Amino acid sequence: MARSKTRHIGTDVVVVEGDRLLVISRVNMDGWDVRKHRASLILFDGRTWRVAAKTTGADKAIHYELVPWQPGEQDIIGPEIDYTPEYVALRDHRATIGDRRSRVTSALRIISPLIGFLPGRTKARLEAAYGVDPVATTFQSIFLEFLVTIGCLAMASIGMAAFAGTIVYKLPGGPAVPAVLFVAMGVVVGIDGSVRYGRILREDRQPPGFYEWLMPRRVK
Repeated sequence: MARSKTRHIGTDVVVVEGDRLLVISRVNMDGWDVRKHRASLILFDGRTWRVAAKTTGADKAIHYELVPWQPGEQDIIGPEIDYTPEYVALRDHRATIGDRRSRVTSALRIISPLIGFLPGRTKARLEAAYGVDPVATTFQSIFLEFLVTIGCLAMASIGMAAFAGTIVYKLPGGPAVPAVLFVAMGVVVGIDGSVRYGRILREDRQPPGFYEWLMPRRVK
């Protein structure tokens, strides 16, 4: 029985057991799938291999079992993958960038209603870099504006009813807040929300940010 040999290809561990390879990787590799047709051909150590089994170990690493590829008359050859340290380094680099992008995207989704207030071009750049939908974030910011408008008008109504239209409320030792201030805030926010909602209904793929619709649109 042939003795197994262990090698390191970048961050991967390769166990060589005669005509069998076990590749242990912490990354799920594209194209390394078990397939009967158009199976990927793995080029390693001057030989051509195919993936015979794919499992996940207890350490969450992915185990790829490779066996020599035997060409058949009916085989349709799949993509060839040159498994080298350079291939592993590039794969790890792309995985790192992908993980970082996923973390940033998750953080941006938490504050997506606030992103909707940003200028249209800024939202377009965020969509290109992190996949944040500018229409969805703009709609969320408009919904927030409508809530603020309703809240401001409600506070103004309460104040005018309780204090004859002069004061909304007065904290102990604090300043009095005029009802007209809440009315003004509600009107300002409500107008912006209404106009930007109309832009969404017109299927504008670069909906404007807060009061950006007042500015002349630049010619692309």
